[in-house]
Amino acid sequence: MNAGDFPISGEILFLLLEVTMKRIGLLTIFIFFFLHTGPVSASVLYTVKPGDSLWKIADQYETSTDVLKKVNGITNGVRIMPGQSVIIPGNTYHVTDGDTLWKVARMHQTSMVKLKERNRMTSDIIVPGQTLHIPESRKKPITAGAFFIPGSPVKNQQSIDYYGDYLSALGMFEYRPDENGTLSRMSGEDSISRTWKKGLVPHATITNLTEEGFDPDLAHRLLSNETKRKALIEHIAGLVDEKQYKGVIIDFESLHQKDRSHFNTFIQDLSGRLHKIGGEVGTALPPMTGAYAPAHHQAYDYKTIGEAVDFVFLMTYNWHWLGGVPGAIAPIKKVDAVMKYAVTAIPKEKIFLGIAMYAYDWNTAKPEDVKAYSQQQAVDTAVEHQRPIHYDYERGSPWFTYTDQQGDLHEVWFEDARSILAKYRLVKKYDIQGVGGWKTGLDFPQAGFLLKEEFIIKKR
Repeated sequence: MNAGDFPISGEILFLLLEVTMKRIGLLTIFIFFFLHTGPVSASVLYTVKPGDSLWKIADQYETSTDVLKKVNGITNGVRIMPGQSVIIPGNTYHVTDGDTLWKVARMHQTSMVKLKERNRMTSDIIVPGQTLHIPESRKKPITAGAFFIPGSPVKNQQSIDYYGDYLSALGMFEYRPDENGTLSRMSGEDSISRTWKKGLVPHATITNLTEEGFDPDLAHRLLSNETKRKALIEHIAGLVDEKQYKGVIIDFESLHQKDRSHFNTFIQDLSGRLHKIGGEVGTALPPMTGAYAPAHHQAYDYKTIGEAVDFVFLMTYNWHWLGGVPGAIAPIKKVDAVMKYAVTAIPKEKIFLGIAMYAYDWNTAKPEDVKAYSQQQAVDTAVEHQRPIHYDYERGSPWFTYTDQQGDLHEVWFEDARSILAKYRLVKKYDIQGVGGWKTGLDFPQAGFLLKEEFIIKKR
């Protein structure tokens, strides 16, 4: 007996088709949901309170002091200071005295509405002892890079091996052109092959640095003279080919306003030359909020440069600098304003948000006595002098003061887990290509931990 002996009625056939279509629909929804969700993450950012100890925090969050020390780079025993930001793996936050829903939401770069929804709350009131689940954030695939200054062979190997787990590319710093466009040599070129082996893409960084700093006059002489400009381009192409770099990053800073068109021509010609040999061109650009704003950065044409290059590294930092008045190095609202303009002028898939990996220590009694060091050293300095750390929510930056052995008052501004998370979230907000740090070798374990929490690091 054959199946054909039992003909299927139209009604049954319709029901079978309906069930099949429902299954296909559910499968489609599942596939769409799977492809468009991806992994999520959330970590607790805890602000140390007076009377806290690392043991107390570890006990409250059911973790160990060893875990907290590793994640946060705590190397001075178990000493911590009030106001210090501590990352705690996991997404359950324990409310303590002084907390408000606004503070908890702001600290974790979420909104009060989302925090209330995540915890099924109808009131804005929270009380000590209450637990809150921090809303998860979708992980975004990005390219992550940093500038690398070679040192000793052993140190180079250790650094490259370490950053191979966190980054996609390195900007080898740096080569300098002379008056004729001939490039200097760079120590540590043996690191280039190891960089490739560790899955990192190396780019040569070309600057207009001299012994006196960034030299706009040297840049003018090179860029405005067609013969010298072409010679520089050929020397760069030769360097990329000879040393097996993927490409170059042009870091010409403090250019004269009159060199806007000259710089555009140089970048366009260089891109055309390197693209012919499979090379890439990137540029480090100062922060701008308009085509000609601020005026002292008018030499940099975001739109024209953005069209010509493969990527741009936005130097969204140094609003307060060595020799200037103390203040936030990368105020979050100013960084946001730069990003808001940048994505209108440059294809967002070409943009890297620059991250300052350093702290500034200003001696308020002696303005010429200013130091730059790592974020970790900033925290260690606060602990050493037993000084509480403050957080400026308006600028999105931590700071503290201390008095040195000579009685001089110092003011230190730096980055921490709170401020770096705010900047990472801008990468998601504007859906740009990734982040880039200045520079490797400056200890900032919290930045590395949150980088992996917030993003999926792409490798080429």
